[in-house]
Amino acid sequence: MARLTRPIIVVPGKRPGKRLMRSRVFGRGIGKGQRDVNSDLNLVPMIDIFVLLVIFLIQQFSADGDLLFMTDRIKMPEAANYDQLMRAPVIQISPDDIALEGQMIARISDIEGQELWNIPKLEEVLRDQKKAFETLNTSQEFKGDINIQADVNVPFKVLKKVMYSANQAGYFNINFAVIAAGGGAPSEETEG
Repeated sequence: MARLTRPIIVVPGKRPGKRLMRSRVFGRGIGKGQRDVNSDLNLVPMIDIFVLLVIFLIQQFSADGDLLFMTDRIKMPEAANYDQLMRAPVIQISPDDIALEGQMIARISDIEGQELWNIPKLEEVLRDQKKAFETLNTSQEFKGDINIQADVNVPFKVLKKVMYSANQAGYFNINFAVIAAGGGAPSEETEG
């Protein structure tokens, strides 16, 4: 009758052969009180950190993308009814200056003193952008969308000049960026 032997469970690690154990060169230190080279990796805290990281990144992700450059120089007005902005060039109007896509165009103090209805430099830059869009995107029609991010304290005369300049450059669909007021919701109407 054959005897049943139990398998021996051994800790993983280096297992030198018997011949190497007797060797003068290789036999030193093998199995003689060395520190264990295998270290246990605790996966539970690592998985917790990765879960928190994924949740944070999902909360920070915006499917719409960043359309506006939020600055502390511009305090935007609040509105209860609003529509979602579409991607378009952004004109920023602070109490001190006017910028297009972050590039300064004119100072408010210079514009208020002029009798012209338009802002020539803004009109020129907008026309250049329109021409570049039409050159690069021959398959798409130019819609003429533009977003205005204006401070609450900007005089209407300045807004009127900016809107007139955008209109003269071929941007007819002007949208104003606002902050959603508490309790309001975006309107369900779509433009036709």
